[in-house]
Amino acid sequence: MENYKRFGSFTMAYSIKKDPQFSHFPHEKGSIAYQDKFGVRIFVGDPFCCPCDAAAVIKAFVKESRLLRRPLVGMQCSLETARHFSSHGFDATHMGVETLILNDWTIKGKNVGRRIRKAQKKGLVVSEARWDSDPTLAQQAMEISEAWRQTRKTKTPLNLLLREPTFRDEPDERTFFARLDGALVGYVTFEAMYDQNRKIGWYANINRRDDSRNIAIFDAIVDDALACFKTEPGFRVLSLGLAPMAGRHNDHGFSNRLVERVSDLSYHYGNDGYNYKGIFQSKKGYWPKSFERNPNQVEVRDTYCITRGSIPLDPVAKAFMGVGILPEGLAHTAWFATRMTVAGMWREFRKTSRSNLVTFWKGLTASF
Repeated sequence: MENYKRFGSFTMAYSIKKDPQFSHFPHEKGSIAYQDKFGVRIFVGDPFCCPCDAAAVIKAFVKESRLLRRPLVGMQCSLETARHFSSHGFDATHMGVETLILNDWTIKGKNVGRRIRKAQKKGLVVSEARWDSDPTLAQQAMEISEAWRQTRKTKTPLNLLLREPTFRDEPDERTFFARLDGALVGYVTFEAMYDQNRKIGWYANINRRDDSRNIAIFDAIVDDALACFKTEPGFRVLSLGLAPMAGRHNDHGFSNRLVERVSDLSYHYGNDGYNYKGIFQSKKGYWPKSFERNPNQVEVRDTYCITRGSIPLDPVAKAFMGVGILPEGLAHTAWFATRMTVAGMWREFRKTSRSNLVTFWKGLTASF
């Protein structure tokens, strides 16, 4: 896709380019990546086009989707894309935040520094390597990946939002491996980010590790990779990706209140199903204590979920099924979401309250 290197400056660009699940809506000024699933048209990220042409590309995309009677749901879109869809009657609800490490970032004064130093003291060694440099490397990495997946709260792959490892060398990918006492304990594959045909940075997309080691394997790899990337011409950014549902809601006037409420409940009480809080806190460890005093170290970028209609629960649920966050089938989804939310609320209630079950029930019903 020729537009990738011209307009692939957003985090998801390379994953979209490489993922065969995506189709591409063509336009003379650019394109939009999407997938039709469960009767819903799901698109991710921003249009591949010049910013000045985004309005025209989005207008044509919306028109075609309406002619096909395909409800649109967008994920991980930028504020600029959200505004364009808002002009066509869509809502854009805060979906989470991306953490992007900039060229002036230093480990000094960051919470993540303690985690990295602990890993280094334990003897963790990080190095970049090609997959074909060791005939046993792919098998070792597969075993790490499978063991890692079994520790996840959501064991199904998150299609569209995250890419699965291929265990082979690919253009515009680099992989760093972590070893402890000579044994492979984790790896991170970074994907290239481009702007106007120039490589501007990398996205830490594929992250697998042995969590039983109880050390910050991912953070140690990122630290070494960042030191390497900073020496290369044109480097501007290393994206740590999305922390779903995290961060404050927007005040731009085009949020869907129902989707916003579901997002709040998911983040605060749905961590039995997906580790929203853990992911956010991990990425937040890279933030400076004061953004005003350290303006060129980290960019925190808001992302948005695009929907239409006052009660868009059906298309949103189907979109979340399509990416793997929710189990397939609306009945399964409703039961899964209810069970995870109630379990999370009960856990928080027990931690913070000495009240009785009547108080808990009143709080639960008020939330819905």
